[in-house]
Amino acid sequence: MRILAADVGGTYLRVALFRDGEMLRKVKVTTPRSGGRLRIAEEIYNLAMDFGVEVDGAGVAVAGVIDVRSGDVVKMSNSPIKSFPLRGPLEERLSVPVVVLNDCVAAAWGEHITRGVDNLVYLTLSTGIGAGAVVNGNLLLGKDGNAHEVGHITLDYRGRRCGCGGRGHWEAMASGSAIPSFSRELALEWDGARTEAWRAAMRGEIDPSALFSFWRGGDEFAREVVSELAKINAAGISSVINVYDPELLVLGGSIALNNRDFVELFLGGVGEYLINRMPSVDYATGGEDAVLRGAAISVLRRPGVLDTILRPPRGDSSGFEFAR
Repeated sequence: MRILAADVGGTYLRVALFRDGEMLRKVKVTTPRSGGRLRIAEEIYNLAMDFGVEVDGAGVAVAGVIDVRSGDVVKMSNSPIKSFPLRGPLEERLSVPVVVLNDCVAAAWGEHITRGVDNLVYLTLSTGIGAGAVVNGNLLLGKDGNAHEVGHITLDYRGRRCGCGGRGHWEAMASGSAIPSFSRELALEWDGARTEAWRAAMRGEIDPSALFSFWRGGDEFAREVVSELAKINAAGISSVINVYDPELLVLGGSIALNNRDFVELFLGGVGEYLINRMPSVDYATGGEDAVLRGAAISVLRRPGVLDTILRPPRGDSSGFEFAR
């Protein structure tokens, strides 16, 4: 059985071809940041056509708020294209069933099937922050399919604005997209040495890669920023554990996967906020491909909850054209 899988992230769009659960081919491009509401569906379709084979189904995972019944994306915080249909135009052009899930929900389901663990949370620390949860073997979706938006837990009700428009959210402080502006805010209040990291932060040029490089190099200001981020992540993760009570916490996303020394730092502070017992912690199966794997597995081993809530897609696919 050949499955098309897509991972629509805030920074990258990954599309892959699977056969019987094994990835055969993958392409990674920058997620489109301009165009109409059909631009992202069109890009997925065009990349799929480059594989040159027919598929039996498709799974699409999106880093955003979705309407799981229709397969529409309601809000994608870290993209200029905020809302768009996926299931409708893709089913029309591919002529196969398409499952659309939040990216972390898809990854959580994939980890559940792969590991055989009935209580787990998949948490991504990347451009944004999100999670998916399986509780007692059941994939949690909620009324619209969004029972997972942990990045929008309010950690400071007076805090900085999030990309979603809310205030004081975890994602607004500790996500990859927030680190440059968060670092600059700390730089404006900093009364220590004007280090190289401080100067980069004042220019708004301290992305996650630069920050962790400065930190490992012993930069005093970078140590302060990383310390604050560790405290924020410890509070956020403890909230996730207190709510879902998983036996396994699976970490994914570029910040977690590429900075495991930082992960060890913030995990060390989680216990300060916990009510529930600390779960085991591991990294995502397949690394950055965890979401793609989950999207494919959601077609091969479709979560039963989808069969009770799906409805015909309502997304307008009129005007969808081949861009070839």
